[in-house]
Amino acid sequence: MKVTNWGILGTGKIAAKFAEDLKSIGNAKLLAVGSRSQASASNFADRFNISHAHPSYQKLVQDPDIDVVYISTPHNLHKENSILCLENGKAVLCEKPIGVNTEELKEMIQVANSRNLFLMEAMWTYFLPTIKKAEDWIEDGAIGQVQHIKADFGFKAPYDPSKRLFNPELAGGALLDVGIYPLAFSLLFANSEVNRILADSVLSDTGVDLTDTYQLRFENGITADLSCSLGHQFENVGIIYGTKGFVRLPLFWKSTEAHLHGYDDNKIELFKDDRKTNGYNFEAQEVTNMLLKRKTESDGMPNSSILNLLKQMDSIRELIHLKYPFEK
Repeated sequence: MKVTNWGILGTGKIAAKFAEDLKSIGNAKLLAVGSRSQASASNFADRFNISHAHPSYQKLVQDPDIDVVYISTPHNLHKENSILCLENGKAVLCEKPIGVNTEELKEMIQVANSRNLFLMEAMWTYFLPTIKKAEDWIEDGAIGQVQHIKADFGFKAPYDPSKRLFNPELAGGALLDVGIYPLAFSLLFANSEVNRILADSVLSDTGVDLTDTYQLRFENGITADLSCSLGHQFENVGIIYGTKGFVRLPLFWKSTEAHLHGYDDNKIELFKDDRKTNGYNFEAQEVTNMLLKRKTESDGMPNSSILNLLKQMDSIRELIHLKYPFEK
């Protein structure tokens, strides 16, 4: 079996969860980590038994043994970090949102295409077994024709203007941090072009969005009611309603359960994912499989899907008048 060698750029909380999950993949090996200091890189490497600890991102991407890099830095650095990797011949899996706006993403895709390299946004939700099960139920006609989608993701974050979530210089705010998940959920299950968006927002004192509500209408007639917040604890559930029933996914973005409900017979079917991992292993396995097949795009999250997701994010931000200081 061929093995894909991974590097991790950044040593934060998500990077640690990803590193832990990568251990469960038989044809992937976490070989290197890069940080802005040797101490940080070495501590992370010791924690996860990584052989190469690099004191800079530049040193990481110059490591000849690395095939692909997982990027887990703040949003505003994703384009810069991704292009650094691509220009040094490394495939990229970049945390969401892969770019702050579509212009950034287009530049990243152009660089990846010019070097025939793989690029994917880390929308791990799309690869979870519960999401796949929901797709199977819907394809089999278990809920009839999909008509409406509802999803919310909100939590009460401690207010600190200097921290990433509330800092406009770091592309903070609810939409880019958690609001991307309800939007991605709706795009996946509507499987149609968006023809109308309505959005409203409550802004924080720093000018970033604290709470957002956004409604979508798709060309196939499906509607979506979505919301996100850094100021309120929501139920955090995703539901796909059809003509015969509905699928409900508690904590949908990281779900371990999917519930199928029928309208006529009140039948409930439960699917449980008894994974021992955080759930990042499924997207990592997708990337590993694609690289071993010498593909430059994911089957489950191709560039067209990544672009469409960020395009709708741009539209929502335009409607709520949210622009970051570093944007033109």
